[in-house]
Amino acid sequence: MSTELIRGVYIRPDGVYLNSKSNSDDRPFRDWKCDSLTDIYRKEGRAGLDREIVRMLCEYAEIKGSRYSVERFRPCLLARGHFSVEHAKTLDAEYGKLTPEDLATKYLTDEHKTDAMKAYQQFSKAEHDKYYTRLAGCAAPLNKKPLARDAGAR
Repeated sequence: MSTELIRGVYIRPDGVYLNSKSNSDDRPFRDWKCDSLTDIYRKEGRAGLDREIVRMLCEYAEIKGSRYSVERFRPCLLARGHFSVEHAKTLDAEYGKLTPEDLATKYLTDEHKTDAMKAYQQFSKAEHDKYYTRLAGCAAPLNKKPLARDAGAR
C-alpha cells in the first residue's frame, strides 16, 4: 500500500490544493486541487479542514519537508498516544455491547445490517470525528509563521 507524501497544503480562492506525491510513484511532487478537502473546507471551514488533514496524516499520509502549512500538524501526530487510549476504550465499550447476530452483519450493506450495528457504526464515525478534531486542536496556530532564522535551522 502506498503512502501519500504531503509537502504543502494551500487554500486558494477556487479550492484546497496539496503539494504531494505517492511514495510508490517516480513522478515529482505536484500541486493538485483536492476536491474532497475543498468540499469539507466550504462546508465546515478551517476546523473541518484541519480535522481531515490530521485524519489523512494518521491513516495514509505523512509529512514530507518542513513547510509551515504541514509542519504545523506535527504536534497533532505526537499527541496521538495521549488521546488514542481513551478513544479505543470508548469504541471497545460500545462494540462490546453488540451481539453475535449484530457482528455477523458488520460487512453487509446497510439494508441487511441490524439496527444495533448501524447505530454502532454511526457512533464510531462520530467518535472518530471527535478524536481527529481533538488531535487537530494540537496544531500550531495559523497566524504564527516561522522566523527566517528558524526556517534555516531545519
